[in-house]
Amino acid sequence: MKDIKEEQVTKIAEFLLAGGKMLGIHCGKCGSPLFEKESKIVCPLCGEIAGRKEETAPKAMEKVKNVLEKKLVELAEELEKESDREKIMGILDRIKSILETLERLGR
Repeated sequence: MKDIKEEQVTKIAEFLLAGGKMLGIHCGKCGSPLFEKESKIVCPLCGEIAGRKEETAPKAMEKVKNVLEKKLVELAEELEKESDREKIMGILDRIKSILETLERLGR
């Protein structure tokens, strides 16, 4: 008898063979990678339909932006309290990286 992992891999492989396209987002219910098939976003393991690609991608991008903005606030608070020059430079590098990422996401 197959264990659960093998069954999951088999379901995902079958979905790929049937023309499903694996996306970079995961099912909120079971954690499996989501697939696009016939313009719908579907989980091959639990059958959850996340919606159409056009609806789901902007939500995912918005979530990423929100997380990055929260990290900026945390880093700004950390920067305000810090007095060590090396640590300040490290914080500034992280802030710069987040700002560049946010700029790219905004395009």
